[in-house]
Amino acid sequence: MYRCTECGREYDICPDYCECGNDIFDEIIEDNYYEEEEIEEPVRPKRKLTREEKEELEQEARDKKKSMIAAIACVILAITVLFLPPYPEKKSDKVQKQVKTANVKLPELKTFWDDTVASPYRKTKDPVLNLPILNQNFASISPQLREYLKEVGGEFNRQWNSALVKGSGECKVEFIINKEGSVTTKRIIASSHNESMDDSVLMALSNVNSFDIPPEDYKGERIFISFKVKEGEGSKIYFPTK
Repeated sequence: MYRCTECGREYDICPDYCECGNDIFDEIIEDNYYEEEEIEEPVRPKRKLTREEKEELEQEARDKKKSMIAAIACVILAITVLFLPPYPEKKSDKVQKQVKTANVKLPELKTFWDDTVASPYRKTKDPVLNLPILNQNFASISPQLREYLKEVGGEFNRQWNSALVKGSGECKVEFIINKEGSVTTKRIIASSHNESMDDSVLMALSNVNSFDIPPEDYKGERIFISFKVKEGEGSKIYFPTK
């Protein structure tokens, strides 16, 4: 189809001139639409399952349910194990530890005991026992020696297990350190008359064998230390003075 641009007359075939004398035409393009016919699929009747097929489907459903429950149980168990505290120590294990502690063999007391000295200041024929006591008067020693004595006392404090003491008591010891820091002489000079107290001090005394190198102004004097436990006041280690 063609339409005259002047008068709008339409022609099936484009003429040379319109009746109005115009020779310019617009071509009219017709759109053709085709509607697709919807084809409905025929409804197929459902096939009736056999008894065996029904049982098979039911078994599959039960298996899936069991698998899901097992998976959930595993996840819960893993989370529980992850966040649970460590297993408590068995009573039998605690008893064995106590037996091992009780079976620690202590050195013989006579190797540390000095029967000849009733007082740490008593003069004796033993030249070692006649050496002066370093902590006899703290005002007379240097600040370096005072700090050194604190370190010595701290080491004994780490080695002494006062929890083993039953009751109260005070046990006194003395020892000498050489210029390399090794303990050359050590002895108990005053018993507490409490067996558990003396044993605890004896164990600490046998475990401590060396310290840091002492200051230059330490001349090998005896060092006097007291271990004390008093019910209601706890335990302490100190350097008694005259």
